[in-house]
Amino acid sequence: MQLIKLVIISAFAFFLLLTAFTLFIPSQIRISRAIDITAERKEVLPLVQQLDNWKSWNAYLQDSSGRFRISLTEISDSLVTSNWVAGDKEFASGLAIYEARQGTITVQWYFDFRLKWYPWEKIASIVYDRQMGGPMEESLVKLKERIESNP
Repeated sequence: MQLIKLVIISAFAFFLLLTAFTLFIPSQIRISRAIDITAERKEVLPLVQQLDNWKSWNAYLQDSSGRFRISLTEISDSLVTSNWVAGDKEFASGLAIYEARQGTITVQWYFDFRLKWYPWEKIASIVYDRQMGGPMEESLVKLKERIESNP
């Protein structure tokens, strides 16, 4: 009986300690990647403003499982925001378009995550950058190649 009490008290203490530790992890995180494209804004805009064109460069949409539901929420000449749903997770994304210098467009792609206070959710968020970053970089390179190969 004492062993069972010890195990229960230890588990509860561990949970409280873990919860206290995860309070230092931010509740909002942003994963971002950017690329410079040698092109004019008018060449870039159709590929980022129209969801149907994303399939040609976005690695997440080339996945045949269809695990992401995406809806565009705002479209302008400098920002395209969207809402992504994967299972029970919902998060925001944006494609910001900057003209750094004449003839060069910078496309920044980001994901914003809002985390609950749950320790397991905050700990899992530590690896989001590694999980999401690779496909984001691959997608931006495909976007650049597609635009720069069409003179």
